[in-house]
Amino acid sequence: PLLRPTVRFVNKLAGVQLPLFPGDPQKCTQLLYNLVTNACKFTERGTITVSARYDEEKKLLELDVTDTGKGISKEGQSKIFNAFEQEGSGDNRSFQGIGLGLSVCVEIAELHGGTLTVTSDLGRGSTFTASFPCDGSMG
Repeated sequence: PLLRPTVRFVNKLAGVQLPLFPGDPQKCTQLLYNLVTNACKFTERGTITVSARYDEEKKLLELDVTDTGKGISKEGQSKIFNAFEQEGSGDNRSFQGIGLGLSVCVEIAELHGGTLTVTSDLGRGSTFTASFPCDGSMG
């Protein structure tokens, strides 16, 4: 299974009032899928949390995927959004993939006028935030 028995998935989206976002549903689903599966790969125990909020002042819809995984070094953070780059991409990797998932996420975010950022501490986990411009319309 993708989610280890020692990891709990926390959905903080239920019941949250968010504005409508006129994005491509398939591309946005791919972005979320890539972020969540990456969190699953690098989290051996703890939690993976998906949350979202609307920043009315900045007019941004923000989606977070936070994990309690191994974290990413500062050096790694500067590389991971590039195609074919991975944190710890030596021969002794314990995960699958060729390093395209996050670069695809960046491309999807940028196609929607947004950004993808990461904050991370080694040994404590990471938060990936996709931010999209949004006028705040509730439909």
